[in-house]
Amino acid sequence: MRLDLAGKSFADRPVLGALNLAIQRGQRVAILGPSGIGKSTLLRILAGLDRDFHGQLQGGEKLALVFQEPVLLPWRQAVANITLPTGCDQAQARALLADVGLAGHEDKFPRQLSLGQQRRLSLARAFAASPDILLMDEPFASLDPDTAGRMLDLTARLLDRSGAGLILVTHDAAEAARLGAAPIRLAGNPAAVVPW
Repeated sequence: MRLDLAGKSFADRPVLGALNLAIQRGQRVAILGPSGIGKSTLLRILAGLDRDFHGQLQGGEKLALVFQEPVLLPWRQAVANITLPTGCDQAQARALLADVGLAGHEDKFPRQLSLGQQRRLSLARAFAASPDILLMDEPFASLDPDTAGRMLDLTARLLDRSGAGLILVTHDAAEAARLGAAPIRLAGNPAAVVPW
């Protein structure tokens, strides 16, 4: 995946300036910076969700997204929250649920799961898609430190096993380091990559 960004604005207000990023399968990077700097906007561009920018995005990699909120189907049980969006079979979905510590919760609806469990379900769904690159937008925010630590370790194990690359949006350099992600810092107005 390669992004050559000339700029991104919202209603004539520049948010992102010129920047270039190239990321491939197996590579891990973290986009860091203060709240409101444009980290999530950059991730949405990389994900192909925001096409209203000046520049060019290239790449045919298979992507999977994990957002800050789990974004689950509330009317579907845990297994169906994996099989329906990804097309994987039930056996694979159940194996992934076991991998993320949700064995025994396969038939529960999202409302029956804690926030930490919902985040693990969201992570299992992302890996069920067999992505080349996993994009994560502050997925550990609002979790208590112990739960966040377990989620970080789980994510690292799943990345190691799958060989997928990672683009992580975070404001916490320690999260990036724990996942072995090279830090990319955004600063300025409009935001651009600055030396670490």
